[in-house]
Amino acid sequence: QVSQRELDLFHQDSEAQMKKWQQEKKEIREHLKGLRSSAKKHTDTRDRYLKTIDDKEKQYNVYLNKFLDTSNRFANEKVKLEELIKKSQDESQECEKRAVKAELSVFQTWKETEVWKLNGTVAKAEANLQMLKA
Repeated sequence: QVSQRELDLFHQDSEAQMKKWQQEKKEIREHLKGLRSSAKKHTDTRDRYLKTIDDKEKQYNVYLNKFLDTSNRFANEKVKLEELIKKSQDESQECEKRAVKAELSVFQTWKETEVWKLNGTVAKAEANLQMLKA
């Protein structure tokens, strides 16, 4: 009887222990299920963020390339304009030199014409003087 009673107590104790373990197992499974669900949510969120980051990075690269192309184009135009300005300044200086030479030539011609007229007047005066002396 003592052995039977001990066996019954052992069975009761082991059944209680089994129920306790089963309850713990059930709680652990539910907790694990919750953790898996949370991990899935976090993974989905991370994937969305990674996709958003990739999209933004692609968009950034497009804008950056467009900016660099525009910047290079403007830099090339600036160089061309600076060359045109330099060329125009050189041409302007050349035109100014030619204008000064032309003006000098006009003054020289005017001077020669006036000297020639004065020489003609002097010659006439000398001729008139010779006539008067004669």
